[in-house]
Amino acid sequence: MAKAALEAKSTRPHGLGSERAEALIAKRAQELFDRLPPLLGFSFDETLSGVDVELQRWPGHAWSDEVYDEVEALIMEFASELAAAHPHGGERLRGRSFARHVH
Repeated sequence: MAKAALEAKSTRPHGLGSERAEALIAKRAQELFDRLPPLLGFSFDETLSGVDVELQRWPGHAWSDEVYDEVEALIMEFASELAAAHPHGGERLRGRSFARHVH
């Protein structure tokens, strides 16, 4: 299986502690991708109240709403943990997208 690499886009300005926060975000996001092999990507809205999730599709298979809800809950847990671990961690996720990139 190919190793997944994290690709993240952000237009956030960098400030004090931004390298530490970005390293933590990258680490936690990679852990999500490692834990959830079908997860292709996710993004947060500007209010952090919603998250869009994209899961790998296979012919003849459809993910249930329950699966999407569980994945969304794990991603929102990721956001909560980040906000608790870093003073501006949650703010760095606003409007941000994360995608699995397979080499």
